[in-house]
Amino acid sequence: MSEYYTKKIDAQDFEMLIPLMKDCFGMDVNIGYFQWKYVQNPAGSFIGFVAIETETNEIGAYYGVIPQNFLINGTEKTIYQSCDTMTHSKHRRKGLFKMLAMECYKYLEENEQLFVIGFGGAQSTPGFLKFGWKQVFNFKYYFKPSLTCRFTFSKSLNRNNFIENIDIQNLDDFLRSVKFPDNLICSLRSSKHIRWRTKNPNYSYKIIVYKPMELIEGYVIYYINNNKLILFDFLCSSAKAEKALFRYLSEINNKSNLKGIVSFTKQNGSRALTLKKNGFISNPFKKGPLSERTPFIFFAEKNVMEMFASPDSWNITGYDHDAR
Repeated sequence: MSEYYTKKIDAQDFEMLIPLMKDCFGMDVNIGYFQWKYVQNPAGSFIGFVAIETETNEIGAYYGVIPQNFLINGTEKTIYQSCDTMTHSKHRRKGLFKMLAMECYKYLEENEQLFVIGFGGAQSTPGFLKFGWKQVFNFKYYFKPSLTCRFTFSKSLNRNNFIENIDIQNLDDFLRSVKFPDNLICSLRSSKHIRWRTKNPNYSYKIIVYKPMELIEGYVIYYINNNKLILFDFLCSSAKAEKALFRYLSEINNKSNLKGIVSFTKQNGSRALTLKKNGFISNPFKKGPLSERTPFIFFAEKNVMEMFASPDSWNITGYDHDAR
């Protein structure tokens, strides 16, 4: 049986992850992708480990986490997100996933940082749950078909109230003005973090701001993929802004002849209700287009796990999802 040893990696080791991304996800990425995702994050650098086969010196698997700043009961705290869990097809069923995950959690615990969230896949979730993670709720897709978008009339929209591709730094005052409930775990928005998130080299992001007077009242961030408008993030301080921005997105969909608008968010959460109010629907079945449910899971010290075991403790959105 093959033997493996683990190694904590840093930015100079990114080249070894490229074949793993190709084998596991079918993605052709370069070192620049890992520089963006793992190093340029304003919340801090990644923590990652690889398993190396002793005899061949081949990289068999990778497990790592990236940090993000959250508000927990009104206090800012760093939580890590488990992402890009990869085991090469030649090295599967050898316990590498668990070996690397435990190495990572041990490192976080020694540094008093053991609080990790994840968006589980069909194959990875059972493994996480076996060694102590908790599934809190599911994420799912909500979508507004092109036919529904066409019935969203926008003749009364004042184009002067919208700004496209604003300098992200100009969002800071608006972001500071938005208040979240103290009893929820909420991710912190800042112009620095949004700028980083929208530099994902795999997509071309657009930002639309609603500014009817002198102050910004809301924004949406989207990109187009597979002939669909993907609503990546939205935040509004008024119902008027919310309605106007969703109507504006419908108009973009109509003009670009896209299949519709898609958003990924907490099932039956507050954002899902907002989407439904603005014409979005979801697939209620276990099969068919956009029927997937993605488990939201987390792992921490026992007392923290008990404290945040309820779905009502979390205000997590699609913006927080580790996007490839």
